[in-house]
Amino acid sequence: MIANDIDPLWEALATATGVAASELSATFATPWAAMDAYGADEDACVAAAAQRAGVSAAIDSGDSAQATALLPERWARRYGVAPLAASDSWIEVATSTPHDPECERAIGFATGRTVRFALASPRRIAEWTARAYADEADRPDREDLRPASMASELQHLTPDNDGAPGGGASRRGGDDVMRLVDRLLSEGIRAGASDVHVEPEEQGVVVRHRIDGVLRDATTLPRDIGPALASRVKILSGLDIAVRLRPQDGRARVAVGGQTLDLRVSTLPASHGEKIVVRILDASGAERTLDAMGFASVERARVQRLLEAREGLILVTGPTGSGKTTTLYAALREVRERGVNIVTVEDPIEYRIPGIVQVQVRERSGLTFAAALRSIMRQDPDVILVGEIRDRETAEIALQASLTGHLVLSTLHTNDAASAATRLADMGIPAIKVATALKGIIAQRLLRRVCPACMRQEPAGDPQPRFRIARGTLLPIAGTCDACAQSGFSGRLAIVEVLLATPDVERAIASGAPAESVAAVARSGGMQSLWESGVARVIEGATTLDELLRVAEPPAAPTPGRAPGATVPPPGYDGPRSLHSPRDAESPVPWSVEAARMPAAEGAGVTDIKVGTIDVYVIRPQPGGWRVLVMQRATDTRCPTAWEAVHGRLEEGEEPEDGAIRELREETGLVAERLYVVTTQPYYIKAMRSVQLSIGFAAFVATDADVKLGAEHQAYEWLTVAEALARFAWPRERQALEEVVTLVGPGDAGAVEDVLRIF
Repeated sequence: MIANDIDPLWEALATATGVAASELSATFATPWAAMDAYGADEDACVAAAAQRAGVSAAIDSGDSAQATALLPERWARRYGVAPLAASDSWIEVATSTPHDPECERAIGFATGRTVRFALASPRRIAEWTARAYADEADRPDREDLRPASMASELQHLTPDNDGAPGGGASRRGGDDVMRLVDRLLSEGIRAGASDVHVEPEEQGVVVRHRIDGVLRDATTLPRDIGPALASRVKILSGLDIAVRLRPQDGRARVAVGGQTLDLRVSTLPASHGEKIVVRILDASGAERTLDAMGFASVERARVQRLLEAREGLILVTGPTGSGKTTTLYAALREVRERGVNIVTVEDPIEYRIPGIVQVQVRERSGLTFAAALRSIMRQDPDVILVGEIRDRETAEIALQASLTGHLVLSTLHTNDAASAATRLADMGIPAIKVATALKGIIAQRLLRRVCPACMRQEPAGDPQPRFRIARGTLLPIAGTCDACAQSGFSGRLAIVEVLLATPDVERAIASGAPAESVAAVARSGGMQSLWESGVARVIEGATTLDELLRVAEPPAAPTPGRAPGATVPPPGYDGPRSLHSPRDAESPVPWSVEAARMPAAEGAGVTDIKVGTIDVYVIRPQPGGWRVLVMQRATDTRCPTAWEAVHGRLEEGEEPEDGAIRELREETGLVAERLYVVTTQPYYIKAMRSVQLSIGFAAFVATDADVKLGAEHQAYEWLTVAEALARFAWPRERQALEEVVTLVGPGDAGAVEDVLRIF
């Protein structure tokens, strides 16, 4: 918009007619009258004036049904404008006076869009307006798009009667502020937003939608609307409109298209006015099942195993907005089928669930989490849900309930599953009590699903080793299309790490072990990390690597020469050498097979160091990425039903690479096309007073080769790298496979190919 549009018009007309601008303005009331009198070229004058004024020139009407639907006819005729075009955030109108601030505010208020002006003559504006609104009453297709119609679909419900419209709804038609608020809420609900943000800024009031966890700009309103808009939202949610200098929280209930929705409203005083956030709670979310959460099959099975418990404590952890409440409600729906008495304590109650007693915390009245829990214990509950464990008192009562025959579900804010156990200990709960009560922990994040309509796939190039994605793996790439509103994503899915309280995990927690140690023990029992869960979903094409990186943190890159997660070696130790590396003359014990077989010095505590076992990680390269062979041990062997790689002991006088070829043939019937040596891991056998070495190999086999299991195994599967990492029972196997990906993930070993490759 410009300060004065008359000067550019007079100047353009003066150029066209050769008459001074001052003379023209003194003779004619408007430049449009002078233009008609001199017969000047209207299009040329408008184009020149628009260029001088810094606005666009309106050449034709555009016949935009969306713009016409947004701008009511009475506003168009009142301010002498014609609708040209519109988007979700702006509307363009033709005007002959683009300097009119009242017109800009009024149209922005009526449409809920940022106003863009284009210069046109009054004659053309009149023609375009008449054509745009011709036979308006007989055009229901446009009427359906009008803001008033959209708002009329939104009904305000009283708290006590879901079917009764609130008093504000009946007056909505005569109040522009009411219509605007209703339309903003309707648009947010229609867009699938979980939150609607109304943020006053210096240039205007910005409305944003949080869709699939990401904020998107929806529209910008004139700044003058802010106070009136905030007051209307406060009225709807039962807040005090006179209070503007302190935060307030309220609730409302609306219905859109027959669908009932709860709204949680929060106001916050800010530098440019009150910021408002409206959380949209779809009541149907309470009916979502665990199967609808998007868990992978392995994760779903572990969660199901948790819910089979009849007593104890189950925790769900994650940041705000990670779906913790939805997961808990889905779990309650499943537990409810047992015919049990379920009582919840929440702040606030997000969803109402039939057949479950839900208690709202009211701290001002003394009804805290702890006070409510004490009363609930006298209500003969079978299952208790505590919205959040916030303090020691609540934690103590919740754990006591779980130890006295009740199943207790709750949430904590921690980064991962293992940290939840140590957080309870930090609150002052004895570690032995936590270990005894805890049945399991679910750490959760939500990822956006890639839009199937515009998604494409590309093979992975040279990935960073810590991503654990082999070169050539087909990865989804987000595109843009109308189906996903140009975002590339549609909907969300959950990635989880599910920690089960096995005896080993219980011992680790009871001993006061740090979170890292608890996590390591849990991974040895089959738990996969959030990152591993996410990588599996990327490889299967459900989401993108960039989306995973936005939500989850990848593991630290392994230090060359030692497995990920290994302890830091002492100063001066440069890591294990390759089996085929030349001896270091300065090293007293070169790291080689020969040195490994050397007896220790006389009088040493350990009498022997030798190569004892070999592990072979069998890889089948495929266009969609590696497939890793995992085998399940038979029930009549040691470690029955455990999943492992090819594993065996060296025979007397046998070289490690020969042993790898032999074990591969005996246990799988496969023949390696390429063989690499990748790891050397020492372990101590007390009974033999010896340190033995396990040598790890990577064997690449033909894609069509058939597996013929030996007697020690009863089943096998070809899994992705992420799935194999989660399946292996032993931590050293996972570490070794990570080393394989690090060293030969790009397809070969690069600069060290000649050192690591056997053949």
